[in-house]
Amino acid sequence: MKEKRILVVNGANMDLLGKRDRNALGTDTLDVLMEELIQYAKEIGADAVPYQSNVEGEIINILHEAMEQYDGVLINPGSFGHYSIGLKEAIDALPVPCIEVHLANFYRKPENHSVLAPVCTGLVCGFGRETYKAALDNILRITDIQ
Repeated sequence: MKEKRILVVNGANMDLLGKRDRNALGTDTLDVLMEELIQYAKEIGADAVPYQSNVEGEIINILHEAMEQYDGVLINPGSFGHYSIGLKEAIDALPVPCIEVHLANFYRKPENHSVLAPVCTGLVCGFGRETYKAALDNILRITDIQ
């Protein structure tokens, strides 16, 4: 079986992990979390390719590229997930599964709403540093089914 390639997209302000909202998001930096995920992916026979941008259009472009290059997408959109119809449309066009990811319980704030969730295959949130691994495990399972 060929190694699955999974794009891991991190959006707005995710580069500030470890510096903001440490009680909810933890003290690990995005670099630490992505290195951990890359290593975990290797251990289970996958290739996790991280990407981060604070620019919505750049994320849309990388999602367009993902259509031909990846077996699945994990996306932590940051605040873009609350309002970005552009990201929603890009995800909806993906021919591969996409799982929305949030380190903290997304619903801990009553005002939180995801415009992406309806077009994503699933949503994994609230498990801190283990969230990305849980999402990776599940996206690999569903890509094996398809």
